[in-house]
Amino acid sequence: MLHAQVFDIAPPGVRKCIISTNIAETSVTIDGVRFVADSGKVKEMSFDPKAKMQRLQEFWISRASSEQRKGRAGRTGPGVCYRLYSESDYDAFAPYPVPEIHRVALDSLILQMKSMNLGDPLSFVFIDPPPPSSIQTAVTYLKQQGALDNRSELTSIGKLLAQLPVDVVIGKMLVLGSLFNLVEPMLTVAAALSVQSPFLRSSQQNPDCATTRQ
Repeated sequence: MLHAQVFDIAPPGVRKCIISTNIAETSVTIDGVRFVADSGKVKEMSFDPKAKMQRLQEFWISRASSEQRKGRAGRTGPGVCYRLYSESDYDAFAPYPVPEIHRVALDSLILQMKSMNLGDPLSFVFIDPPPPSSIQTAVTYLKQQGALDNRSELTSIGKLLAQLPVDVVIGKMLVLGSLFNLVEPMLTVAAALSVQSPFLRSSQQNPDCATTRQ
C-alpha cells in the first residue's frame, strides 16, 4: 500500500517528502524526519449550527499539538521545525485539544448507546463527560426526529438510523427516500449536504479562492 512507503528509506541523493494529517503527531513514528513544516491547522469533526449537522471543519491547533508536531523532527537525529504562523498566533492557541465529545452534537452517540443497551446516557461514566444539557438536547432532538419514543427507547426508524454512519438528518432522509422510491435523488442531496458548499466559502478562510473568483 502507498501509505506504507513513508517508512521506506530514501535512496541516496533523494529527499523524501511526507504530507500527513494530524495522525503523525502521536500515532506514528517515522524514522529519518529532519524537517517539519507545521501549518498550524487541523481538520476535525464539529457541529455546524447553520446546517445543524456535523462536518469536517478547519481549526487552529492547540499548543500541545504544536509541540507534538515539532517533536516529529529530530527523534532519531538533528531536526528543525518550521512553524507557518506567528508567535502571537501560537500564544492564542488553546493549551490542549478539545475532546471530540465536547465539539460535536451527541445525537449519533446517543443512538449508538441506545442500540447497545448501555443504559441512561446521563448516568454513563464518560472519560470526558459532556455537559448534561448537551445530552438532554440530543435526546430531545432524537425524539423530534422519531428515533426515540416518549420513554427514550429506540423506535423502528431509530434502530435503522443507529446502523447508518451518517448524521441523523441525512440517515432519516435516506431511509424515507428508500421507502418512497427516491433513493437516487436522496443520495445526491445527502452527498451535497455532507460537505461544505463549493459556492459559498469565506474569503478570509481562503484568500486564494477569492483571488481566483476575481
